[in-house]
This record gives sequence, structure tokens and C-alpha cells, in this order.
Amino acid sequence: MKKFFIYILIFAGVTFVVGLILYLAGLNIWFNEFFYDNSIMYALFSLITELGDTRVYIFLIVIVWYVYDKQVAKNLAYSVLGSYYINSIIKDIFQDPRPYTNIRDSEPVADGYGFPSGHSQQGVAAYGFLAYEAHIKNSKIFFWIFTILIYIIAASRIIIGVHDIQDVWGGLTFGFIWLILVILLEPKLSETLSSMSIVIKLILSIAIPIILFLIGIYAFPAPLGDYGLVSGAMMGLGLGYTLEKEKIKYDPRELSTNQRILNLVIGIVITLVLYLVLSTVFPESPIMDLLQYLLLSFILVTLVPWIFTKINRK
Repeated sequence: MKKFFIYILIFAGVTFVVGLILYLAGLNIWFNEFFYDNSIMYALFSLITELGDTRVYIFLIVIVWYVYDKQVAKNLAYSVLGSYYINSIIKDIFQDPRPYTNIRDSEPVADGYGFPSGHSQQGVAAYGFLAYEAHIKNSKIFFWIFTILIYIIAASRIIIGVHDIQDVWGGLTFGFIWLILVILLEPKLSETLSSMSIVIKLILSIAIPIILFLIGIYAFPAPLGDYGLVSGAMMGLGLGYTLEKEKIKYDPRELSTNQRILNLVIGIVITLVLYLVLSTVFPESPIMDLLQYLLLSFILVTLVPWIFTKINRK
């Protein structure tokens, strides 16, 4: 862990200094202007930016959960969700408008506030955490793949014109701070929770997301953060993980390669169908988002693993 923190401090320090230099040099929109006439690069980075989309993180967490290690997947999910919530709070505090950096349009090309970049911050929370896991497992290839993904996703936000340097700079900075906190505090929090009764765990799984939801909704005159999504996913994840660990006890580490492949295919299909159905059934609103992602996360961490335990019996 000590070696990883040296890496992360170097990455964070270089990111902060380079971002500050580019910002002070007035190069906020330079990357977007440079790639404006290059349709191939613009299309490429438009695809790359999707790697930081919420739907990608859902499938990423599901894959890790079903075929690798549900403890790692749970921590990955909380890292992303916690970062998502913090990003929403900061955006609603600063209310920084999206930049008019994409000269293809006369208006900002994305909704919501700009600072800090959510894709950049969530990129660190997700791929940075996976880089940490790769480092623990001594997988240098995946460590560098996940590390590089952080920066190309951040760069893509500027190139396609939905953020400027200061937005991405802020997102990466807050992302690294959050990642360090997650890595340092998660073992202690997990140890504390493991000593609690299942009733207390279930109560906390409901109470904490509701409190976070109410804070996000009522702390600002016109909140734009996805507080329903984050709170609902946290609630479903907490309830589902607690019950699954006690009653179902699915463990992908004990499976054969063929069983993992089968579970992966089934899990991805169920996740896709469930996501599309719930997105259609629930209209967009904070409370509906909470219910949608509560159901989605709860089903994915309880019902689907239960199905796996039935079909994976020898």
C-alpha cells in the first residue's frame, strides 16, 4: 500500500501542477480548438468519454461482482457512488456554467454545471480504485491500463467541448482526494460494520442514504445533482449486500472458469434488460430515481447471485 500511495501522490501532484499551469496560461479551451477540424479524433474521444458514463460503471461493478470478488465490487461501487454524491454537492455549491468551448454549437453542449467534471472525478474513483486492486495483485499491465483510462477520459471531456481545463482539473483533484480517503478508511469502516448486528446494518443501509438524499434535495434552491440515483443505489446496495452475505453467500472466487463465463453472460443480459425496463417504467424525478436505482441495485446483488447459486451447483 505504501508504494501505491507514492504513485498516487505523484500522479495527483503532477496533475495539479500541470492543470494549474494550463489554467494560468489561459489554455482552457485550447484542446477543443486544436481538435475542432479533426472529425476522426473528435469521434474517437466521443467514444472514449462514454467509459466514464454511469451505465458503464454499472456494468463494470456487475462484472467484478459476478466473476471476480464481490467485496472488491462492493468497495468499487461505494467509491463511485460516494464520489458521485460529493461531485453533485460541489457542483450545486459553485453552480459553474458549462463552457461555450465547442464552437460547433452556440450553446453549451451538455446540461448541468461544469465544475468539477463528474467524468473526471468518477474516473479516478472507479479506475483509480481498480488500479489500486491491480497493484495489490501485482498486475502491472492492468495498473497502467486503469491509470491511463483516468487521464484519457478526463482529456476527452475537454476535446469534445463539454468541460474546460478548470473543470477537469477540479474533477481529478477531488477524485484523488476521495480515492485516498476510500483506501485509507474502507478497512476500518468494514471492520466496524462487521461487528454490528444485521438489524443495525439494515437500519444504517436505509437511514444514511435517506439523510444524504434529503441533504442534497433541500440544501440548495435548485439542485441539479443526481441525489436520487446515488441514494437509491446506496440503499439497494447496502440492503442487498447485507442480506446476500448472510443468506445467499455467493462467492465467484470458488467458481470454475466455465461457471464464471456463464454467470457473466447471464448477469450482463439481466442487468441490461432490468436497466432498460426500470428506466422506461420510472419517470425522471429525484424520488423516482431513488426508487429505480434502489430496485436495480438490490436485485443485482441479491436475486442474480441467488440464481447463480442454483445454476452453479455441481
